[in-house]
Amino acid sequence: MTSTSQKVEETSKIKSGANDLKSSESSKSKEWKPPSIDRNWVVKILEKHADDPRLENHRELCDKYPILQKKALILAPMVDQSDLPYRLLCRKYGTNLCFTPMIHAKMFHERPIYRKKFWDTVNGTPKEDRPLIVQLCGSHRPSLLSTIKTIIESPGSVDGIDLNCGCPQSIAKRGQYGAFLLEKENGNVIVDLVKYLVKEVGDLIPISVKVRILPSGVEDSLKLYERIVDAGAHMLTIHGRTRLQKGTNTAHADWGAIKKVVDLLGNRIPIMANGSIGNLDDVRDCLEQTGVDGIMSSEAILEYPAIFTETGTKATNGKRVGPSRVQAAREYLSFDEKYPNDKGGQGSGFKCVRAHFHRFFHEDLIGRNDTRRDICQSNEHERLRKACDTIEAVQKAEDHVVENEALSWYMRYRHLDKSVSAEKKRKCIEMEHQSSDDT
Repeated sequence: MTSTSQKVEETSKIKSGANDLKSSESSKSKEWKPPSIDRNWVVKILEKHADDPRLENHRELCDKYPILQKKALILAPMVDQSDLPYRLLCRKYGTNLCFTPMIHAKMFHERPIYRKKFWDTVNGTPKEDRPLIVQLCGSHRPSLLSTIKTIIESPGSVDGIDLNCGCPQSIAKRGQYGAFLLEKENGNVIVDLVKYLVKEVGDLIPISVKVRILPSGVEDSLKLYERIVDAGAHMLTIHGRTRLQKGTNTAHADWGAIKKVVDLLGNRIPIMANGSIGNLDDVRDCLEQTGVDGIMSSEAILEYPAIFTETGTKATNGKRVGPSRVQAAREYLSFDEKYPNDKGGQGSGFKCVRAHFHRFFHEDLIGRNDTRRDICQSNEHERLRKACDTIEAVQKAEDHVVENEALSWYMRYRHLDKSVSAEKKRKCIEMEHQSSDDT
């Protein structure tokens, strides 16, 4: 027979177990949930700046092509390339949303010199540099949180914070960021990171993520993207390629995969498309095929800042009707002088300027090593102005016609010009990589 003391002990255990269950259920009910997201938050920041005089041509294009209305036309985040002067140049030609260069959060947090390069904590970014989203890379939570707070607490703040989960370079793997972060611990690291940042600052600033398609396929990608959105991400930008599709392995972006993302998650947050955007025809085609909220351009706009105009489209019979290569380079120099390269937002100083010149003049520098060398060794605006003059003089001597200009650097991995040997193209690309390393 069971003693009275044993019965009391068993009853006590039952009650204790019941209390533990109630406590567990109560804890689950109090688990943090991401705040509701305004599906139209990007449209609202675009509308806030819609009267910008620089967007007059863009407004005309929206009337002509209604599919462009309320759509973001975006300058991508690019290391040492989407610097402040270049952002302002692109805004002059129809870009209505810009990203900063990728900022390494841990370096920003720990190194004052690095921080000074990428952000003006005293003045913030100029008012004409809006709307603006700052892209960060890294997975170290304290550094990310500190960097975000520093930026959003600077005068004027910004319009969003983006996490880099798209960089395919090996340095990103070593640094535990970029496209490799999507695959770490089956995606748990990025999901938990988004949840952490949204919990800490999501009520102060939108947190978005730029991603690639997983090497394991679209279906795995969709499952991960949904988890990222469940964690509280305010926006996804989908680069329609895997991290393996780079350099000579670059292929047309998978817009079909991007459409699947829109179908799955587009009713919850804005989705942006990135990849295979060479002109406004591509912009419109991508919008029609995917239903995204905006189009991001990286390599094409890096070579030609007026990519979001009708230049080079069917409407102009493929002719360039915007600024010439020389004009674009000179305008960039003017912006760079107004916002000197030792000020926050410029990025890696004059290295940015030289890199832009290699993009602008990719076609002009083929076989002209002296001019290329002059650009590589330049540390002042006047010397680059002379390079512009030299290139312009050569163009004039060769009866160059601006309206026949076309994208060249952007096409370097996409086709080989019949008028230039494959070997010559390869040597040009190798020299360009070497020049970038030297600078």
